[in-house]
Amino acid sequence: MNYKSEQNKFDNIKWYDSIIAGEDRCGTYEFCGKCKKDEQYPCAHAMFRHKHGLVRIAVIRRRG
Repeated sequence: MNYKSEQNKFDNIKWYDSIIAGEDRCGTYEFCGKCKKDEQYPCAHAMFRHKHGLVRIAVIRRRG
């Protein structure tokens, strides 16, 4: 998957949808729940995680 080209597609879609809606549509798509805004290509990565059902698993370790 080319994240850069996918992000460009999402940016164009978001821009168009935002113009039509009259407000910023970022954060309103189905895959936005998987978004990490600090990533280089946040929408593309979020869509990949959403599409493949990836979840983050934490490991908690006791100190001492």
